[in-house]
Amino acid sequence: MEKRGNVIAIISPKGGVGKTVTTANLAAALAFVYDKRVLAVDTNISTASLGMHFNVFYPEYTIHDALEKTPVERVIDLYHQNLHLIPASIKIRKKDSTMKKFRENLYQTVGNYEKIFGGISEKYDMVLLDCAPGFDMETMAAMNIASGMIIVTNPDYPSIATAAKAVEYARKIRMPVGGIVLNKVRGKRYELKKEEIESALNVKVLEEIPFDKKIPESIANGKPVVLFRENSKSARAYKRLAAVLAGETYKESWLRRFFGF
Repeated sequence: MEKRGNVIAIISPKGGVGKTVTTANLAAALAFVYDKRVLAVDTNISTASLGMHFNVFYPEYTIHDALEKTPVERVIDLYHQNLHLIPASIKIRKKDSTMKKFRENLYQTVGNYEKIFGGISEKYDMVLLDCAPGFDMETMAAMNIASGMIIVTNPDYPSIATAAKAVEYARKIRMPVGGIVLNKVRGKRYELKKEEIESALNVKVLEEIPFDKKIPESIANGKPVVLFRENSKSARAYKRLAAVLAGETYKESWLRRFFGF
């Protein structure tokens, strides 16, 4: 399967660290702040949730349709002129009536990613794949068409231990690791520091996203926090992260830097 130079897999070997939140906010920041054309794709087919972050719950078409018979152009949700989505279904399909059939259909479906990205990726500046947690078939299939990956993790020992395994695995399959996003940072003494993580994993921490109560509030309102509360501490961190990927410089107003709001 041919790898696409502008396709980035957003992964986490551990669930609950904020991978989908990161994908949604990174996509929104790239599109709205830095004027990049972005396609965000939910490749977490078994436990889909990316669409919820954009108030897309029951789309007419999903990635399942694109991977089967429907032309990919019909599946894309035009959220904004710069931001397009390919959601996955949150419903269980009739054809997945048993766990065995679900797994069989899943393996058959995710083997068709080239069908989607073969002619669509060049239309965007960046394609972000919200991968399933861990390294099951879903994640492996997505990684097969990505040119690199970003690991999302938290600054606690269990999360970093699993991130270390992800880094090791990526190196074995020669998958470039663009960096780590350190999410839900509270600044507590028991948390691992950025420098400790970089030294242990030999991977750069691209950005530290602070723990922010505005994030669950934004999810409940169906908007990424960079659009829902654009001046919140987490929104500013995601904008800095997007600047790194876009090759841009993030600038805050003098008043915001001075007063810290």
